[in-house]
Formats: sequence, C-alpha cells, structure tokens
Amino acid sequence: MLESSSYLIRTARSLAINPKDPPTWSVLAGHSHTVSDSIKSLITSIRDKAPGQRECDYSIDGINRCIRDIEQASLAAVSQSLATRDDISVEALQEQLTSVVQEIGHLIDPIATAARGEAAQLGHKVTQLASYFEPLILAAVGVASKILDHQQQMTVLDQTKTLAESALQMLYAAKEGGGNPKAQHTHDAITEAAQLMKEAVDDIMVTLNEAASEVGLVGGMVDAIAEAMSKLDEGTPPEPKGTFVDYQTTVVKYSKAIAVTAQEMMTKSVTNPEELGGLASQMTSDYGHLALQGQMAAATAEPEEVCHHKPVLRSTCTWVPTPRGFWLAQ
Repeated sequence: MLESSSYLIRTARSLAINPKDPPTWSVLAGHSHTVSDSIKSLITSIRDKAPGQRECDYSIDGINRCIRDIEQASLAAVSQSLATRDDISVEALQEQLTSVVQEIGHLIDPIATAARGEAAQLGHKVTQLASYFEPLILAAVGVASKILDHQQQMTVLDQTKTLAESALQMLYAAKEGGGNPKAQHTHDAITEAAQLMKEAVDDIMVTLNEAASEVGLVGGMVDAIAEAMSKLDEGTPPEPKGTFVDYQTTVVKYSKAIAVTAQEMMTKSVTNPEELGGLASQMTSDYGHLALQGQMAAATAEPEEVCHHKPVLRSTCTWVPTPRGFWLAQ
C-alpha cells in the first residue's frame, strides 16, 4: 500500500507539471486503483486477524455441520427410517439433552457481552458454545429415535434445529461485532440474535420438561430451579440495562405467574391430572426468568429489599415438581 501510494504521489506531481499528458493520467488511475485495493485488503486482514475471528469461523463451520446432521435425521424421521438407539435409555438421553441445552442457555449473555465489547473473551466463549452442539445433536436424535409419536418426534428435531440456527445467527452477529464497543451498528443485531437464542432454548426446555414429567423424570426441573437458586446467591449478573423499577416490575410479573400456576396445578390435579407436567414445566421456566430478573434487581437496589423472600419461593418451587409434591397436590 505504501509503495503504491508513493507511485501515486509521484505521478500526481508529474501531472501538476504537465496536466495534459494522457498516458500519465492513465498511470495515475492505475496507481489509484492499486492503493484502493491495498487499503481494502489491509482492512480485511486486520478484521480477520482480530481476536475471536478465527474461532468464530471454526464455530460457524461446526454448527453448520450439526445443522446438516439434524436435517438428515429429520428426513429419516419423515420416512420413518430413523434408527433407534438401543445402547442407552430414553431417560438418560433426556437428561443429557436437558443438560446440554441448559449449558447453551448459560452462554448466551456472556457471548453477547463479549461480542459488544470484550474481544479478548470472544474466541473462548464461541468455541465453548460450539463444543456443545455435537452432543446436542446426538442427544436430540437419540431422544427422537425413542419417541413413538411422529409429531412429538418431529417437534424435538425441529426445535433442536431452530436452536442450532439461532446459534448460527448469534455467531455471525458476534463475528461482525468482534468485541468492538465502538461498532454500535452491530449491537442491535447481537441483541436480537441473543433473544432468538433464548426463545429457542425456552421452547426446547418446555418440551423436554413436559416429556420428563410424563415419564416421572422431574429431577431435571428440580435441578433447574436449584441451579437458578445458586445463581441468586453467588452468580454475577450481566450488566444491568434498566432501573430497579424495571426489574421490580418483571419480578412481580413472574412471581404472580408462578402463584397462578401453583393454584392452577391444585385445580388440575382434580380435573385434568395429565396436565400437571406441563404446568410444572411452565413454573420451572418462569422461575428461571424470575431468578435472572431478581439478580438484576439485586444489582440495582439494596440486597435486603430484593432478596429477602427468594429462599421461600425457591424451596416452594423446588418442592412442587417432585413426586411427593404431585402426590400431595392430588
């Protein structure tokens, strides 16, 4: 680039002496084009060698492969030729799938934060995210292979594919952001991709929790609430984006939703006991949201104002999904 710029300046000097020399104008245009291309190449090289870019590319390739694998499994399911996994129980597969989805969910906010302004963390976070997708696909296909109902089978596969696609969108947005806090034009796309990932995680968790309840595997729900509980006590929340009043409003909303669900479970235990699993799943999901919003509220207010009632709610929610909780409700 410097060499081309030097030639460009020399040619421009010659034209200043003799501006009516056509061959010199042609040479000037050639040098100008070379300088322009050199600048573009330099910018591209700098961007490609920025922290996290190579890891983003590797992770994108890996998740693309996983999407192709889940598509092949879906085609096999449609033709009713999906091979059943006989080496492991459906309960173990459901637990594996639930665990992997939860781990993916925990990485969404850290990746979004790194993509907006922590370039040094970006490569590690996206690599960590991508590492979960191969076991995700294996577990999801395994679970689907054990399901007899075709519609439920396709739901698991479709939701898994949606999660992988939302993660892919997140990686593209993170790569574009590059951990550069000044790249404000990329931040909205990062936020949108993160939200889509969270929705995909929520959808598949609801499906898994319902399936777990139906076969008596309520441990995953209890573990999910216990994990959210531990984050209330010792986790570091993401940087607050709103005020205490904002988070207080959301905490109240989810608290009321949990109370309504608990009351509905009492009613359904008499009228429609088969719906208890779905309600317990909804309570588990709501408590996860409540825990996160509670963290944010605690970060913007005095701890005693926010955290006093959490242990009681926590123990109550943990009790409800258990077999004893269902039995007493009935």
